[in-house]
Amino acid sequence: MALTVCKECKKEVSSTAKTCPHCGVSSPAVIPPSKKEAAGGCLILVVLAIIVCWLWSSCSSDKSDTTKTADAEKDVKTCAATDGQCLFNKEIGAAIVQCVPLVERSAKFDFEWTDGVLEQKFSRFILDSKKGQLTYFGDKVKFSNGFNAKTTMTYSCTIDLKTEGVVDFKIKQGRL
Repeated sequence: MALTVCKECKKEVSSTAKTCPHCGVSSPAVIPPSKKEAAGGCLILVVLAIIVCWLWSSCSSDKSDTTKTADAEKDVKTCAATDGQCLFNKEIGAAIVQCVPLVERSAKFDFEWTDGVLEQKFSRFILDSKKGQLTYFGDKVKFSNGFNAKTTMTYSCTIDLKTEGVVDFKIKQGRL
């Protein structure tokens, strides 16, 4: 009978105990992985990291020189005042930096972002080219009330394209 540590209360228990005599948790024995298992796991991670690095470097070097030149020219070009999608993509960084804290400060209690890794906090936009303003819309946040019930909120943030500052911010309950 060997002694080990309980996974819940961290006190010594028998490795064959069905329940912990201190806290009552079932199967309390923590059996650490063997050195072979740990080394095998590390080896797998290293091999996967090498494969990912190799794939990433080979994909980025596949571009021809003409494609690289075209991409560089595209980055240098500015968006037309009426090209909403280009302006949306160009100004999304300013919207995230300036508008997301406004959304978070609007929560009376707790909040939770529901956007995923590949989703944006702002999913729609309206361009007012006469005023030079771009309004972003989103519904990827849930606010909690005093009873921890969560409600989806819709928010809009208007950015002035010349100053890149927030002109207007609104938030209300609901979905887009």
